[in-house]
Amino acid sequence: MEFSIKTNFRTRFIVFFVIYIIFLPVVHATVVINLLTWKGYAPAEQVRDFEQLMTRKYSLPVRVNVTYVSSESDYINAINNGTGDVIAPSHNIFKDYRYKLIDKQLILPINIKNIPNYTNIFPDLQYADYSTKGGDVYSVPLVHGPYGLAYNSSLVQPKPDSWNVFWEPEFKGRYTINSDYSEVNIYITALALGIRINEITNVRKLSRTVLEQKLTLLIKNAGNLWYGVDTASDLKHNLIGAAWGFSFPALAKQGQVWKMASPKEGTTRWIDGHAISNNLADKPLHKKIAEDWINYTLSEEFQLKVIARSIASAPVNLTIKSQLTVDEANRFHFNDENFFSKDQALWPTLSKTQRRFMELLWDNAVTNANN
Repeated sequence: MEFSIKTNFRTRFIVFFVIYIIFLPVVHATVVINLLTWKGYAPAEQVRDFEQLMTRKYSLPVRVNVTYVSSESDYINAINNGTGDVIAPSHNIFKDYRYKLIDKQLILPINIKNIPNYTNIFPDLQYADYSTKGGDVYSVPLVHGPYGLAYNSSLVQPKPDSWNVFWEPEFKGRYTINSDYSEVNIYITALALGIRINEITNVRKLSRTVLEQKLTLLIKNAGNLWYGVDTASDLKHNLIGAAWGFSFPALAKQGQVWKMASPKEGTTRWIDGHAISNNLADKPLHKKIAEDWINYTLSEEFQLKVIARSIASAPVNLTIKSQLTVDEANRFHFNDENFFSKDQALWPTLSKTQRRFMELLWDNAVTNANN
């Protein structure tokens, strides 16, 4: 009897130990969130802080794998090949006919109850048409800004007041524009020609020989063209440029104070926000941590330190207003909580006809500029 008891105990111990060893890697497996975003939206310091917060919250290792993108198509490729969990496209991409992110269920509805900071963003950006369907929210805004008329305030006086400055002789070879968002350069060319801002996608209005000629000169006389996100090296050898403005803080450290002008013809704008890939459809814990990341990036500290100060772009969390300078509050439109309902210059979601026309227009202008 004594031998039997000892044997049974030993057997149970061995079985328990084997089960523990088998399941130990599962219990302590690292949860990896693959984040695809623009450079500047996920600094290493904030990513480490978030990982530590989540590790404590869920009592297991959490890691955020950050990949920076250079074009909107990178997001779609990552979703399709299973390497993208959280993405940060611009507002005009979600219902774009080329991707149909919402209609094709490539992204998941976001549980707003898991985003308590959502109530602090601009009211007009909550449940916005571009990000919703059937009452569900598919994208949460993070940051907004212009494709703006940038200028070196120390060297360019008075500040420019029209997009036509790009075609003035003294700026030939001394300006930079974006190379991969071809439509935004068509927009500023149209505005410079006097086409109203609410008609810059009107194919009939854009079908003018003078517009193609002017666009050709814009490309040909540029000092350089930048790609993805503007950097200090893209702007520092120029006097003016068309840019997001991400480079401004780095330029300031080099002694160049760049600012955004307010051209009389108007300025087009973008809103970038987070969405969750359908790769997490069967991973509820991963999805919850993805929503935690979205909420974290809407926090006062992140919005102030990263969005407003690090990349000099416009935050969406209105509760940081008291921490902004007067200039920042004005520049970020914090004095008008209904800014987005009044602003008619958000990039439109282009139809197939509009996009094909603009791609052809841009390609012809590039070819002519290089001849």
